Amino acid sequence: MAPLQHGSQLTQSLIAIGRGSGSAWELGDSVQKLLYLPEAHTDFLFAVLAEEAGAPWGLLTLGLFLALVGRSFYIADWRRMAD
Repeated sequence: MAPLQHGSQLTQSLIAIGRGSGSAWELGDSVQKLLYLPEAHTDFLFAVLAEEAGAPWGLLTLGLFLALVGRSFYIADWRRMAD
């Protein structure tokens, strides 16, 4: 069995994240979204962002997402205590 037959989309998204440069904005220069990642504009948005914008912006996006989730849990808990 070839190693890329199962989980190839995950493998390609990890390659995209790994290809991201440290600081340069290369918007529109993603190789993975053009050839290897299906539905890159929806399912693999983070992988494409990390490839095009670099690791710092990828980490910032991840941090903002975690802050949103944390705030949602806080609001849900606050709402439950208010009732």
